[in-house]
Amino acid sequence: MHYLNMLSGLIMGIILFHTVFITRTVFNHLDEENTKVFLRAIFPKFFLLLAFIGFSYILVGGYIDPGFNKTFTVGCINTVLPSICYFIIPITNSAKDNNETKKFRLLHFISVSLTVITLLTNILFVFS
Repeated sequence: MHYLNMLSGLIMGIILFHTVFITRTVFNHLDEENTKVFLRAIFPKFFLLLAFIGFSYILVGGYIDPGFNKTFTVGCINTVLPSICYFIIPITNSAKDNNETKKFRLLHFISVSLTVITLLTNILFVFS
């Protein structure tokens, strides 16, 4: 199980680092145009990295604790939710570019919510 805890810790660390350091630094130190360029470059990589680690979690979890269980469920959450976030990025960017504020806010809320659910799931897995 310690391998799974390491993967969960990695996921938690990436999410927290990205949230606390990367996005705050970008919004505090870059102008609007450079912020847009940077965030559109980094967010796809962020979500793909989380999905890749989530898929690794499924593989390791399937070897250590095979079957449909808590481990498999956490692995699916770690893979599917970041993947959804990744796939809605173009729609979110388009909504922002076209000043579709309601649509952008909804998609951004979905993305943030799915990331928070991923974070909380891993916190609960490690500390339960």
